[in-house]
Amino acid sequence: MIKKTVSTGLSGIDNTFKIQSPKKLSLIAVIITSLILGATLLISTISVHSSYAQNSTSAFGQVTSVFVNGKNNPLKYSITTGKLLGVVEDKDKTTLIAVISTPSDKGTLNIELPRNIIDNKGQSNADTKYTVHVDGKDATFRETSNNPTARTLSIDFNKDARLIEIIGTQAALSQ
Repeated sequence: MIKKTVSTGLSGIDNTFKIQSPKKLSLIAVIITSLILGATLLISTISVHSSYAQNSTSAFGQVTSVFVNGKNNPLKYSITTGKLLGVVEDKDKTTLIAVISTPSDKGTLNIELPRNIIDNKGQSNADTKYTVHVDGKDATFRETSNNPTARTLSIDFNKDARLIEIIGTQAALSQ
């Protein structure tokens, strides 16, 4: 430690202070910078996860979201085996693609499809049956609910299934 006296011109004030060695100051600066960066990263990670939470719980079971026209839209679902990893829209094909993980056994995905996201209409604007594929093959499914704002499908899948495609005739319109 080096002791140095500096004159400030103020009477009655101790003008003596201690200067730390440059190595010690560098180490202290690195530690403080690391702590600040770590805290910043932790805070930003927490806010990102809370802003973009993929799945949450609802009365239907769980809720995920699909990004359409610049905003996240909620999709209610439940799954009997495995996990729904995410849902994406392929607007060119009027298709929603659900990515699932099913390592242990066959199961069922129940998913509510808001009509403003995807729908399937025939002549005279009447509801018609969706086309559903699991890993590129025709799937076994049932429509379990139908109302003016949404339709609910129950889609069966086998062990190791990865992709469920729900194909309609109408996808969300660009804004």
